This record gives sequence, structure tokens and C-alpha cells, in this order.
Amino acid sequence: MLAIRQDGCGYDGNSDLYGVGVRVGLYAQWVAMLLSTVFEPRSEAGLRTTNLIIQLAVFIGLCTESVGATTTSTSGLHPSAAVITQFLLCGSLSSVTGDGVGHLRSISGVARLFFYTALSAYGCWFWFAGIDVMRRRRRDEGPDGGAASAPAPTLAPCASEVAFFGRTSFDGWFRVLGKILSVLGLVVCVALVAYWVYLLVTRFRPGIGRGLAAANAHGNNKGRPRIELALLALSAGLLVLSAMTVEYLIRVNGVQKVGRADLDSVGQLIPLIAGCMGAALVAWRIVMRGQVLKKRCVFLFGFHL
Repeated sequence: MLAIRQDGCGYDGNSDLYGVGVRVGLYAQWVAMLLSTVFEPRSEAGLRTTNLIIQLAVFIGLCTESVGATTTSTSGLHPSAAVITQFLLCGSLSSVTGDGVGHLRSISGVARLFFYTALSAYGCWFWFAGIDVMRRRRRDEGPDGGAASAPAPTLAPCASEVAFFGRTSFDGWFRVLGKILSVLGLVVCVALVAYWVYLLVTRFRPGIGRGLAAANAHGNNKGRPRIELALLALSAGLLVLSAMTVEYLIRVNGVQKVGRADLDSVGQLIPLIAGCMGAALVAWRIVMRGQVLKKRCVFLFGFHL
């Protein structure tokens, strides 16, 4: 079950979407954000912004490749590659360990909310219609090299299956699960956007001046760091699960040219260097400033311990 597919259905992956440099860089950023949220909150906003920029670049690449699948007959994204990229983009949710939706009061938090709203919308398109588009291939040329009179759509070889704990069809339970999760994600994101609009209206209802003053007062209110153990455990578990799922999907689906030997593009080196340096700097600050020994407000399901 864990072996690479031997049925000739492997394919060359897109190293700029989920190459080893992109993956390791994002994994390092996830760890850095998790550590900064718990031990070094002052570094959290900057790390979150950097992570969002890289994620946005990957997401734009995913959308571009998906558009290629709808407009080009023989090129475009393999359906399982889109699944891998979506799992990779979900991992930064592992930084949700502090005050939950309180990050909606910051620009970076709101930007990340809109990003995940867009990602959820893409997920809905992918699971409901995108899979059928990506695995369809048209014969645009006739036997003499000219255009065929009636190009009939056909399914690309091996594009109807994905290796996920065994060979799984894109028309079975795996697709149903993807539809459910993407719809739930979109509903949650839309609800949070509505809540953010409510916060915005409430803050600026007395006037722009008072709203800005309230925002500054909230930003300067630095109390003891608060840690919700339930969210911390969920975040750590999500981080490990996301990374293991991405690596597993790459391995069992026989995706080639996304390993260490293919770390040869700027598109991979930028997230790799940014992620590793960010994690190293956070670890250095935590150790040098003695953040591990500082007292924190620890909660479990809202109850102070």
C-alpha cells in the first residue's frame, strides 16, 4: 500500500507547486509559526505574512495550471497533483493556538481569512467539476496533422484514479469526502468573513477617529500570552497530518521530479530559504530570551488551569 505505483501511472510533478524546496520551506514555516504563537508572539505577524505570500504564490500557480487544464488538450494539472497542492496549502492552519478568531482584528489575519475563502471556493470547483475537466483529454489533431472534424472528449490514462490508502477512484467515496470538506470549509470561511464585517462595522460605527483609536488601544494591550491546550494539540496534529499526507500522496502516486535531486529552481529555493531561516530565527529568539520559562495563561476548553 505504501509502495510507489508500478502500473505505469506515475507522472512528472510540478516542482514549483510542491517540489521538495517548496514543501520543506512550508513545513519549516508551519513549525516556526507554531513556536512563535506559543513562545514568541511578537514574531507571529511577520511569519504569518511571509507564509501567506508564499502560499498565495503557490495558489496562483495552482489556479494557473488548472486553467491550463480547461483550455489545453494535452497539458494541465493531473487531478492527484491538485489534491497534493491543496493539502499543502492547508497546513498553515496549524498556527491557530492562541486567541482563535482574535486574529481577525489584524490585517494579516484578515488576509489569511480571505485566502482560505478563495482556497475553499477552489476546492468546491475542483471536487464538483474540476476533476472531470482535468482528466478529460481531447484529440485536437487528425491523423494527417490537421484539425479533427469532431474532437471527442476522452479520459486521460490513469487520471481517474488516485492512490490513497489503496487504489481509489475519483468517482467514489474519496470525491464525496472532498466535496463535503470543501463545502464545510467554504461555509466556515464565509461565516468568519461575515463576523469580520460585523467587527468592522461595530468598531467604526461611532466614527472613523474613535475606530482607529480603539484599534490602537487593542494593539497596545499586551497581556500575558494565552495558550489554549486544545487548539495547541489540534494545531500540532494538523501540522503532522498535513505533512505526512502530502509526502504519502507524492510517494504512492509515483510523482517524479519533485525530490532532492530536482532542487534546481528559484521557485523552490525562495520558500526553502525563507522557511528555514524563519524557523531558525524563532528558535534563536526563544532560547536567547528565555521564552520557554516565562509564565503564560494556559486554558483547556476555555477553563483556566
